[in-house]
Amino acid sequence: MAKKNKMKPRELREAQKKARQLKAAEINNNAAPAIAAMPAAQVIAPAAEKKKSSVKAAGMKSILVSENKMYITSFGKGNSAVLEYEVDNNDYNQTQLSSDGSSNIELRGVNEVNITFSSKHGFESGVEINTSNPTHRSGESSPVRGDMLGLKSELEKRFFGKTFDDNIHIQLIYNILDIEKILAVYVTNIVYALNNMLGVKGSESYDDFMGYLSAQNTYYIFTHPDKSNLSDKVKGNIKKSLSKFNDLLKTKRLGYFGLEEPKTKDKRVSEAYKKRVYHMLAIVGQIRQSVFHDKSNELDEYLYSFIDIIDSEYRDTLDYLVDERFDSINKGFVQGNKVNISLLIDMMKGYEADDIIRLYYDFIVLKSQKNLGFSIKKLREKMLDEYGFRFKDKQYDSVRSKMYKLMDFLLFCNYYRNDVVAGEALVRKLRFSMTDDEKEGIYADEAAKLWGKFRNDFENIADHMNGDVIKELGKADMDFDEKILDSEKKNASDLLYFSKMIYMLTYFLDGKEINDLLTTLISKFDNIKEFLKIMKSSAVDVECELTAGYKLFNDSQRITNELFIVKNIASMRKPAASAKLTMFRDALTILGIDDKITDDRISEILKLKEKGKGIHGLRNFITNNVIESSRFVYLIKYANAQKIREVAENEKVVMFVLGGIPDTQIERYYKSCVEFPDMNSPLEAKRSELARMIKNIRFDDFKNVKQQAKGRENVAKERAKAVIGLYLTVMYLLVKNLVNVNARYVIAIHCLERDFGLYKEIIPELASKNLKNDYRILSQTLCELCDKSPNLFLKKNERLRKCVEVDINNADSSMTRKYRNCIAHLTVVRELKEYIGDIRTVDSYFSIYHYVMQRCITKREDDIKQEEKIKYEDDLLKNHGYTKDFVKALNSPFGYNIPRFKNLSIEQLFDRNEYLTEK
Repeated sequence: MAKKNKMKPRELREAQKKARQLKAAEINNNAAPAIAAMPAAQVIAPAAEKKKSSVKAAGMKSILVSENKMYITSFGKGNSAVLEYEVDNNDYNQTQLSSDGSSNIELRGVNEVNITFSSKHGFESGVEINTSNPTHRSGESSPVRGDMLGLKSELEKRFFGKTFDDNIHIQLIYNILDIEKILAVYVTNIVYALNNMLGVKGSESYDDFMGYLSAQNTYYIFTHPDKSNLSDKVKGNIKKSLSKFNDLLKTKRLGYFGLEEPKTKDKRVSEAYKKRVYHMLAIVGQIRQSVFHDKSNELDEYLYSFIDIIDSEYRDTLDYLVDERFDSINKGFVQGNKVNISLLIDMMKGYEADDIIRLYYDFIVLKSQKNLGFSIKKLREKMLDEYGFRFKDKQYDSVRSKMYKLMDFLLFCNYYRNDVVAGEALVRKLRFSMTDDEKEGIYADEAAKLWGKFRNDFENIADHMNGDVIKELGKADMDFDEKILDSEKKNASDLLYFSKMIYMLTYFLDGKEINDLLTTLISKFDNIKEFLKIMKSSAVDVECELTAGYKLFNDSQRITNELFIVKNIASMRKPAASAKLTMFRDALTILGIDDKITDDRISEILKLKEKGKGIHGLRNFITNNVIESSRFVYLIKYANAQKIREVAENEKVVMFVLGGIPDTQIERYYKSCVEFPDMNSPLEAKRSELARMIKNIRFDDFKNVKQQAKGRENVAKERAKAVIGLYLTVMYLLVKNLVNVNARYVIAIHCLERDFGLYKEIIPELASKNLKNDYRILSQTLCELCDKSPNLFLKKNERLRKCVEVDINNADSSMTRKYRNCIAHLTVVRELKEYIGDIRTVDSYFSIYHYVMQRCITKREDDIKQEEKIKYEDDLLKNHGYTKDFVKALNSPFGYNIPRFKNLSIEQLFDRNEYLTEK
């Protein structure tokens, strides 16, 4: 049998791209022969999929089933749901619930198998569309389909205190569970980053002082444990954490998170800072305990209620953090923005000055434009790309940010105040679009309409964009009182403590992480709000009383609004000035200087203690191109500067990462990084040259760079900047993607802990079991129960159940326990340098992750059972790649959920779309 060629990731992406293009040609031109002519290796690449289903694009939001009734909803304004129809599941008689003004879809017919409807506007208006009747295929007396895990009833009892014969409650519950999953990932990463700031030691849990931090203890108990009533064991753990906490403060690395220790001799001020930091870390630790362990029976540790129950000193810290942020935004807002406000008052003749100031506060601080449902920025870009060429002239480079901000504000006011109907129509069109190309066309059409309306205003803004005008406006006095904004300004008292707690978490995240976390949370709370609204409606009217630990979700509407504010005020904080020496050490180390260099030597190299004009070129160059790089900060948070430099010397790994960067971007890097680039050389040769440069990077390459350079020296400086940028990008992509891979397993561990607690309520055999003793126990017990198991994945598929049993037997309790701990402590990232050099073929992040993980697991220790580990270790050392059977054995604790188990164990099923590339 011929050996199947394995495509490299970059080749696979190119094949996928070509397949998408050919598929589009097939759809548009009936170009079937083009597909048929593709090589076999390329045919396997999936064709382009539509961004959304035709059902969603046509406006149907959901089909809800409650006993013998079915409720069909459509998309209303924003994410709101419009109740359209009630259908009797017995005779399929239908009753329209929506008014003609609010209705978006028309129901054409319902039978046992299908629901037929059409859209009233937008996507294929009037065309009949079929979707499946959710009550079909249940095979049970109830019209509501059961879940494959068999946990629907237990989840309903946990969240609502009773069970329901509907699919509404469980959908609301799944949204809450999604919140817990994403928090599990981010809090795990935060805890690892904080532990990592202490430095890398011998084991994955050596520095896990966060594991013993608890918001159940006040700061006084933390600093004086002997004066508490706690057990001797707990006191001992607190003392260890206190020692590590003080060590962390001394490293100054909290400065990477923007936490600045005050420069003062006043011990009260210094102690207040330490107390706030402790509160922040303890809350993070408490959230981690809540999402990583099943705490459903302990109200004071419920994720959604503990912050309102613990000592008030924690809430005082959250108030301080939020008020500090609002104060920095609100203080002198009018004076700080007087140039832009003056220009707007001069141009916007139909507005009162006070109204402009309030709207501008909305735009700059609350960023209400982001809640419109479409992108103001994209509209402006389309306008300028098609019609406003002159605004892209180089003469505007120094004022471009200001000019674009003013243009965006005018567009914002148009949709926010003047023409709300047009904005809603645009949202509707975008919702009905099926692909990105359709969306681009909709934005282009809207931009064409706007150009005629705003051309003169844009010209007026551009005419004011010169230094003299801006300077004069900056000197002018503003006659407006800051009190104008008193009704608009926010403070900590406007937010619930849950929202403040989420804001506090953003201290430890970068910009992309903040956006991803808040966007997901907003979406989930918004969905929950809509489910509660439907459940309380007179048409549906089902019980929706949440149990004690989940009362917070009764305020989902308020929290959705608050999280919008948090998203808009949160940002990646600039590193604290007090951490500069530590950061310079890390920067020089990552560029190749030995990390044992003394502080005095760092000061000498960078002339940190010297004063004078023109002598700080190297210091400024390092600051601008390394320290202020978000990728450098990410690498220090998650890795180690010295080890990153050593990993970068592995040309095979660097070539793999470069293979994931698009060809066009490689061309640009090659042109800017290589002194004498041969642009006609093959792409593979260009990647190879860039990999060689990264491998050989040394601090000496940059020590003579002049910050204020001209001519050839400036060319050399720009080339040095490009090389550093590429180097940090490649290492960032490597570490970030491994963190993302680990996140999938963090979610699996979180779900295992949660599901074990649920199954214990319904399976007597689990009542006395402890998951910590053997993480295989849930899958093992469910397999043994066989036909008696409530788990349909294992009950209905004997072949897969037997496969899971084999994998369970191929592992042991110590092995899976260590696997769980390695996932929780991101050991793969920590130990990357130790083992990555032994991999024979680097072709995916999945393979890197599992090879390093398996080497960590098989590391010889004083385990009771070594036989299986020795066998797997022999395979690893012999093959220089991960062992597939070992992956399945380690993942056997997840075997009770067959789809998850397969997706996490089989490389071909692992979602490669989650990998990052440089764009």
